Amino acid sequence: MTVKDLVLDHLTYTFERDAWQPSLSHAVEGLTAAQAAWKPSPERHSIWQIVRHVILWKQGVLDAWSGKVPDYKEFERMDWQEVTGDDAAWQADVRKLRNVSLRLKRRVQAATSAAMGKKIPTYTTVPDQVLATRLTRMATHDSYHAGQIRYVRALQGV
Repeated sequence: MTVKDLVLDHLTYTFERDAWQPSLSHAVEGLTAAQAAWKPSPERHSIWQIVRHVILWKQGVLDAWSGKVPDYKEFERMDWQEVTGDDAAWQADVRKLRNVSLRLKRRVQAATSAAMGKKIPTYTTVPDQVLATRLTRMATHDSYHAGQIRYVRALQGV
């Protein structure tokens, strides 16, 4: 197994397929906008906020990989904003999550094995990282938030 194969496997099992941990795509399945916007308390994040957070940072990985280095402070400013909307708006964000995840996976599939060992920029003021490291950390971030989403679902009884 190559490093590229390992990265692709990790992307698959953290976003698309359940293994011992829930996948992110399955964690958001079947929710209404009201369920996605619900918060266990005012200072906590909703599922919808978590989804937008993941989209933002995944897009940041794609941008950095393309040479457009995101400003870390700007990303922090844009992160965790309140959300409102109907089921169509919620489903649009679920599609964005799937699309950015698919674009990342396709980009890895098209990359050479040698590319996995090269450093890419991350964010302004953050040191460059080896691409394979960056991608596996991002996928692990998916697992972390999939667990949060499953817990918030459980708190709602869904």
